[in-house]
Amino acid sequence: MKGPTIVMRTLNRPVRAVGRAVWSRPTTGGLIGAVVFWAMSLVPTLMPRTAVTQAAMSGLCLAIGYGLGTLVGAPVRAILARTGRTPSDRVRGFVRRGVVVAAAVVAVVGAAFWVASQRHQRAALTMGPLPVSAVIVLVPLSLLLAGVFVVIGRALRGVTRLVARGFAVIIPQRTASPLAVGLVVVLVVFVAWPALRGTFDSWANSSFSITDASTTPGTHRPDAPTVSGSPASLVRWDDLGRQGRDFVADATPKAELAKVDGVAADEVTSPIRVYVGRQSAASNDARATLAVRELERTGAFKRKVLAVVTATGSGWVDPDAAKALEALYGGDTAIVSQQYSFLPSWIATLLEPDASGEAGSALFEAVHAHWAALPAASRPKLLVFGLSLGSFGTEAEFAGPTAQASLANLTSRTDGVLLVGPTASNPIWRQLTDGRDSGSPVWRPVYGGGTVVRFDGRSLTLQGIDDDWRAPRVLYVQHPTDPVTFWDESWFWRKPEIMRSPHGEAVVARTWFPIVSGVQGVFDLMAGFGAPPGFGHDYRLDYVRAWAQVAPPSGWTDAKTVALEARLHS
Repeated sequence: MKGPTIVMRTLNRPVRAVGRAVWSRPTTGGLIGAVVFWAMSLVPTLMPRTAVTQAAMSGLCLAIGYGLGTLVGAPVRAILARTGRTPSDRVRGFVRRGVVVAAAVVAVVGAAFWVASQRHQRAALTMGPLPVSAVIVLVPLSLLLAGVFVVIGRALRGVTRLVARGFAVIIPQRTASPLAVGLVVVLVVFVAWPALRGTFDSWANSSFSITDASTTPGTHRPDAPTVSGSPASLVRWDDLGRQGRDFVADATPKAELAKVDGVAADEVTSPIRVYVGRQSAASNDARATLAVRELERTGAFKRKVLAVVTATGSGWVDPDAAKALEALYGGDTAIVSQQYSFLPSWIATLLEPDASGEAGSALFEAVHAHWAALPAASRPKLLVFGLSLGSFGTEAEFAGPTAQASLANLTSRTDGVLLVGPTASNPIWRQLTDGRDSGSPVWRPVYGGGTVVRFDGRSLTLQGIDDDWRAPRVLYVQHPTDPVTFWDESWFWRKPEIMRSPHGEAVVARTWFPIVSGVQGVFDLMAGFGAPPGFGHDYRLDYVRAWAQVAPPSGWTDAKTVALEARLHS
């Protein structure tokens, strides 16, 4: 029986070693880092947070702070030991108790500060107040989640030390430790992460393909020949995808268009909506070719306006953008788009980073080639539109080596450009923002005096016909509180310009802290999609005014814009 016993003891040693690493007493440096990072996680950034969201964010920041504090504390302890200045047990105990007391004070003061700051921010975004009872969730939940993160981190550290001990049998300790760290990193990056990504990819595609195959309750196949998916269409209803079916079935009825002030009832016509789903053809080019055939079938090239739209990741075309353009022109419009994915934009960006650009370029190239061959006097205005990831896909076709080249591409091949809620990765947006005129803020940049491209945000100004803004016009609409536009990875190590004075409307973010602000920005990205209309990533209130600036119909006035906004937003 001694043999099995020895084997069990041998196997148990690594387990016990890892267990000791996981459940050992917290380090003083780690506690200090945890308190500082937890406190800084409470300051507001671009989006308000619920108690659960804040707890998740604070728990993650607390764990990061603990890890960094422990990491910094290790060489400090080593230096003190080498110089013979290691504090006594009494001093260490005093310091530890002081940190614990400070943590308790920070928890109370920080929770009160968080409630007050969140109420102020929510008021700025026209949201209801946050209940004081939210703090009951905040502190204990953030501590619980932090504990989970710390245990995971300590387990990895324990495994790393165990590997280092194994290496130390055959190589010097000073070589074994970094080698063990490198091996664990390699295993995580090249084995664990790909496996996790593959699992996530499989889950996302299987889950959202089911959603894409379904139809929104209340959405029915249209009969009008002016839209895709109808009996007269070249595109099958079942191939459009969920978002495509919603888009074509929601074309603005003539009766509704006839009620628009300034639009003659006898001039109203049924708007054209063309959409090609992923299942409609095998490639982006094939889908684009099919879209042009569908445009020809519906008579789209005889309308006053033809808008080429790059959809978001799931294939969504913002219905408010479409309805605003159709109302502006009494339905004498055609809007065309194609689906390149059924994944939500944030997942599509991770798994298919080039898909939106490739699809946007294919569709525009096909439409432009047909449009350019028509007589200039009789062809429609050619507009391009993109929202969020769709704006990124739209820009891909026109991006040049410089901002001037990009603008030249946009204005020479279109009659107007509207890009809404651009992502921080948009190449042309980045060129224009970085090259903006001196003194203009990042949330409302001015480029080249605003003669070609302009930026507007919350509560777009009524500009009417501005002779200084020559056609074709390029307009970016971006809310100062939209994290999709203003967050990027530099938040982790540099104070973002959106936090600098002067501040945009409803931006209360003032304080930046390394690493923590980056984590907050990631959570802002998720919260931005649930912001009230006119803030964050919700642009439903901005489209009438935006289209009226980019491509106003003949005789259109600011008074008509106000009246149309009132009708569509009532």
